[in-house]
Amino acid sequence: KQELMNYGVVPEEWGGDAICVPVSAKKRIGIDNLLETVTLVADVLELKADPNRQAKGTIIEAKLDKGKGPIATLLVQRGTVNVGDTVVAGNVVGHIRAMTDSRGRRIKKAGPSIPVEITGLPEVPESGDIFYVVEDEKLAKQLVEKRKLKKREDALKASSRVTLDDLF
Repeated sequence: KQELMNYGVVPEEWGGDAICVPVSAKKRIGIDNLLETVTLVADVLELKADPNRQAKGTIIEAKLDKGKGPIATLLVQRGTVNVGDTVVAGNVVGHIRAMTDSRGRRIKKAGPSIPVEITGLPEVPESGDIFYVVEDEKLAKQLVEKRKLKKREDALKASSRVTLDDLF
């Protein structure tokens, strides 16, 4: 808690507004209390997501499977993701061919705060990238091409810098 104070996070016990819950995964202590506290804070702050908006979320994990191809695990933060939607994630554009939930069951749509595993992307996206569901696939492909070009230019700029020390 003292280290949190160095970053301006003041626990409730010390007169602040940050709720601290002691948790140990090794000893299996405090997990229920943590979940209860998260639910309570979400209720008090009235945190809600609109399932009817354009879908957006974060890629939690991405990998290449020999049989299925590129697989990405998404956490939907707003909106609803459906099978067949066009997704832009970093430098990758693709259609969702199939979705499975956390139990491995195939699903057709996923709303806010639901993690899903999708297949159908042409490449493996980066973990941590933000994904968006888009309506216009042509515009999405143009955006991704611009991103790839910018990334290529940045890589060339970083490698082409020459200093006087390098010349000597």
